[in-house]
Amino acid sequence: SASGSGTTMPTMQTTTSGGGGGEPSNYLDDLYQSWQEIEEDEFGNLLIGTTKAKDKRLRERREHLLTHASTAKRIRRGMIRFVQVVVDLSRATMMSDLRPSRLQVLSEELQHFVRNFFDSNPLSQLALSCTRNGVAKVITDLSGNPQKHVDHLKLLGTQKLGLDCSGDASVQNSLDVCLKQLRDVPPYGHREVLFMMTSLATCDPGDVFETIEQARANKLHCSVIGLGAEVHVLRTLAEKTKGKYSVATGEPHLRQLLEEYAPPPPSLAKETPSSLVQMGFPNFMVTRGDEGAGLCFVGQESELSKGKAFTCPRCKSRVKDLPQACHVCGLSLVSSVHLARSYHHLFPVPLFTEVAAADEKEKAANEGRRDRQHACYACGKEIKEANITLKCPKCLKPYCITCDIFIHEQLHNCPGCEEMGSST
Repeated sequence: SASGSGTTMPTMQTTTSGGGGGEPSNYLDDLYQSWQEIEEDEFGNLLIGTTKAKDKRLRERREHLLTHASTAKRIRRGMIRFVQVVVDLSRATMMSDLRPSRLQVLSEELQHFVRNFFDSNPLSQLALSCTRNGVAKVITDLSGNPQKHVDHLKLLGTQKLGLDCSGDASVQNSLDVCLKQLRDVPPYGHREVLFMMTSLATCDPGDVFETIEQARANKLHCSVIGLGAEVHVLRTLAEKTKGKYSVATGEPHLRQLLEEYAPPPPSLAKETPSSLVQMGFPNFMVTRGDEGAGLCFVGQESELSKGKAFTCPRCKSRVKDLPQACHVCGLSLVSSVHLARSYHHLFPVPLFTEVAAADEKEKAANEGRRDRQHACYACGKEIKEANITLKCPKCLKPYCITCDIFIHEQLHNCPGCEEMGSST
């Protein structure tokens, strides 16, 4: 790749499964082959989306849980994250290799990611920016309000707010915008940048590698998700800033990559030193009629609240959303719900152990229990011998694979352990 006042040319890399000829490439293994999910019943009818295909997908998600960051042991994590999402709105985003277009897929998947991000990181804040025509601009400032970001993501590709797709992308200008946005983040905050790139080139006004060094010096962790081939500049950016670089092979893979980015990442002690964070729990106020409509400070603007606001316990100024820092005294304002929802990342549910259903049924018969008792403790459905049976290592309750995935990805609490805790 070349850098400077011109365009940085991409470097494409293709990986094959072997050194000999005639062997298929690795990317063929990840293709979605819908015809493999078609089965035939005893009457000759074609069945689509059967339990066989569903079990296959559940087993793949189960294998993914074994190595996923959200189910790891207790490690130090960056619970308070400040993430800048950079969306590539160059002309490459209008390509239709993803249906109906890359732009539409990006918009929908990012909307899903924003909701998932704030569900996993209630104490964090997120901002949106874009790059087009060789420049970068801020779409939304750092905020803890997911609906604000979702509303702007729905406008991607439209003339409104100047978010239509045109020109080339600029990695250097995007990094400059991110540095300005994240430079004043408190030392306990985890600074991250997520690039959603579709272009295979970058048009930069200067040396992009010097800007990458500045990002590393400011402790920015830059991750990249691409929708095309691998680009050398983006790979260098991810490696030097200790981020991740992935190329999505399709819409399901893109959603999976975004879901992996949602949980809080591991944090090094030298980057985010341990310190007590002063927080305030604001009071929720509702004004009606002529009782008064207080001013809510939102960034550089102020607007009248529509009867609802949160009052800072220190300076009594009003804010619209939580969590965020008070714009007057700088106090971090959160609610008790946000702290409770962050708890499960520090103490994750232990991974369930796999046991054979036949052995469990034989054990139940030897103990004189009914076969019906060999059912999932969560959903109550009987676990067949052909399916996977899992047990919690603490309460030893049996679960089916569907409930196992739901418990570790969504619920973050074991029903059996919770019942044992409540009974004691």
